[in-house]
Formats: sequence, C-alpha cells, structure tokens
Amino acid sequence: MLRQIDHLVVLVPDLETAIEEYRRAGFTVVPGGTHPTGTHNALIGFSDGAYLELLAFYEDNPAHRWHRFRTAGGGIIDLCVLVEGVEAECQRLERAGLTYQVAAGSRTRPDGFTIAWKNATPPDELTGQLPFLIEDVTPRRERVPHGKQAEHANGAGGVAEVVIAVRDLAPAVSAWRALLETPGEVADDPVLGIPVHRFALGPHRISLTVGPHPLVDERLERAGPGPLLARLWAWTTAEVTLGQARFVLQQLAR
Repeated sequence: MLRQIDHLVVLVPDLETAIEEYRRAGFTVVPGGTHPTGTHNALIGFSDGAYLELLAFYEDNPAHRWHRFRTAGGGIIDLCVLVEGVEAECQRLERAGLTYQVAAGSRTRPDGFTIAWKNATPPDELTGQLPFLIEDVTPRRERVPHGKQAEHANGAGGVAEVVIAVRDLAPAVSAWRALLETPGEVADDPVLGIPVHRFALGPHRISLTVGPHPLVDERLERAGPGPLLARLWAWTTAEVTLGQARFVLQQLAR
C-alpha cells in the first residue's frame, strides 16, 4: 500500500554549504549520515512525516542513478513514496505495466547507528517522473526527523504539492494512474496559470504538467523531466529558491 510522499531528494554540490544555506532560510536541518554508494545527506523533517533530503556525493560514482543530475546543477531531482509491503507493490505494478526493482538500502548516522530499508526504483529514464518506493526495516522514527527536529523558524510544516514537468502528458498520467489506482483530475494551477493533471497521495498532491511556462521549459531543457517545485504548507508565505531547488511556502491546509 502506498501511504504518502516519504521525502524529496534535493541534490546539492556541497553538503555543508547547503546545510548553512537552508538553515539561513529558516529550516531546521539535521545531519543524516553516509550511504555506501558515495553519497551523504542532511534532512529537513516536517510534522506531516515527509522530509527533504539534502544529498551530495562525497566521492564520484558515475553508476549512481542520480549522478547525471550533478552536471545539470542538482535541485529537486526525485521523490520517494512510503509503502507497506514493497515486494507485493512491485508485483502489482508489474501486472499494471510498471517495472520496479527492489534493493536493500542503508545509511550510517553520525552517531554510528545504521538505518536499513528496502527501496524499489523505476527504470533510470523515469527517475523523477515516477517516484521510487521505500519500506523501513529499522523503525521509521530512526530515519526521519520528528518532534522538535521537525519545527522550522520559517513556519514550514509539510509538503502540500509537488509539481512535475513532463514532455508528454498522456503516458505520464497513465503511469501515475497505474501507480495510484486512481484517475486523478484535470485542473488549472492557480499560481503558474497552466493546466495540470493532479493526483492525491495521502495528505499530499502530485501535479503533472507540460506547461507552457518558462519554469517548465527551463527544467526540461536543463535536467529533463522531473520535479519542478515543491509547495510546502506553512503559517508564513514565501518563495524560497536555493540553487536550482524551488519551494513555495503557502498558508495551505493539509
């Protein structure tokens, strides 16, 4: 069962620099640790259980599925969905025409504790257009910031919506319909002023769009299809751009 957005992956050139930048923007940033794949991270948790993962390569790894986004300047490059029963979900998706590969994942925190999970990824060419899936092996609270660590000076409280730029709307909508087993709905984005196809995922929304809009065109030209921006619900209103990552803090209900 797919539960909600688990986290958004934000690729940054240098982790320590990004930590300071995001803290200056009013986020509480928690050091995450290192992965055995040449990356390390820091986390920005929210009260809705989702989080932002600031991720950087501490050693070069061209085989990594996110490595190619380094030359495109990083930014929000992928999204992850929390799942119960990842193997069963992958079997369901296979029957629906979507291929996902299950693998083990881990991270060692600065305190030495190793967190473990299972993740499932779509084909590399669909990275950022379709989510990858995660199921915890160690308790989720060991992986995800919560409590005081999920409170932010800028008022951010959770993920309201992720807008994904795609080149061809029809196959993208078809894939998300298979993923979520719901038709979604056609809507107009009131801020960007462009049509979107919107899906609900737990307390969150996913919107797919081909534009036309300069931000959509820039994303597609720079990094290909993938997350364009993330809207965060908050008690403040602000637009926050950090490197290539765009966030909009809005007074929205979950």
